[in-house]
Amino acid sequence: MTLRVGVNLLWMVPGVVGGSEDATVSMLHAVLDDAAPEVDVVAFVLPSFETAHPGLADRLELVVAPVDGRSKVRRVVAENTWLPRAARRARVDVTHHGGGVLPPAVRGRATITIHDLQPLDLPANFSAVKQRYLSLTLGPSARRALITAVPSGFTRERVIDRLGADPARVCVVPWVVRRILRLESLPPTPVDGPYVIYPAITYPHKNHMVLLDAFAAVADQPDLRLVLIGGAGSSEQAVLDRIARPDLAGRVVKLGRVQPDVRDSLLSHAQMVVVPSRYEGFGLPALEAMAAGVPVVVADIPALAEVVPEEVPRVGVDDVAGWRDSIAMLAGDAARRAELSAAGRAGATAFTPQRTATAMVDVWQRAAATST
Repeated sequence: MTLRVGVNLLWMVPGVVGGSEDATVSMLHAVLDDAAPEVDVVAFVLPSFETAHPGLADRLELVVAPVDGRSKVRRVVAENTWLPRAARRARVDVTHHGGGVLPPAVRGRATITIHDLQPLDLPANFSAVKQRYLSLTLGPSARRALITAVPSGFTRERVIDRLGADPARVCVVPWVVRRILRLESLPPTPVDGPYVIYPAITYPHKNHMVLLDAFAAVADQPDLRLVLIGGAGSSEQAVLDRIARPDLAGRVVKLGRVQPDVRDSLLSHAQMVVVPSRYEGFGLPALEAMAAGVPVVVADIPALAEVVPEEVPRVGVDDVAGWRDSIAMLAGDAARRAELSAAGRAGATAFTPQRTATAMVDVWQRAAATST
């Protein structure tokens, strides 16, 4: 018998939630590719979803919410009023809430994904209102949900320790890279010459400032440039101000949010991807680079250590000199880049769509079999 799952995507405002948006889209593609006979997915979405993700929208049964997502308050109200009614009309067996919060008004069998506990672990990165809201809702959500999915062992430990969740009901559903880069089908890269790339929204925990200070100190690679892609976060102005200083004049290309094919082209032609983030629930940029055969240098934090093989350089988040030296060394050593490319490709093979789909469907099936 096919399990009918309703997936709440009202939290997924395009370009705002970062890697969790890409991860959720890839997870749903994986489920549709590998578990279609077992699961029928109904997605409850914002009106912008079809434009932002046309390839996925064409594959899903969509129910479009009567809110546009620009107002967080209206979106939360819709999750507690419109969504429960829509789920009943859609006759779903299980509802899955990918934004980490289980709306209080939702009844019946429900599961959630908590991508990370950054709002609790790094509260200074959030407004007082958002931090307060999440501090009040994350714990009850994890305890009410029949199963909580998390992307990594690190996040699983944080959910159990910080939220008091039952370990038997917290399951790792790893993120996945679904796209395979086909160089012949990609547009030309908009950046000439050798470059390092960092794909990240300019949020404080993404640590752009340390990276910029380090790159300014890379003196023996005058033609090397740093390319920054990703939407504007709360550190955007600070990043722009730092780029404008004389020691980085002409050396940083900031492109903001780019189309997926442009992003893929930039990634495939980069000498390396750097991920200096202070906090991650998983580490999708590193995995994407590895899958594309691009060398990576990552911050020495637990979630990234789960993703990258031991050969990958790891640098302390505040170690400006360490980032400088790692970038300069790798930029000047083609043989080492080739070694890291091969190691990364091998490491990425563990993160398959089938693995993700199987783990996600298992979460839903366990919930469906649980008495409420």
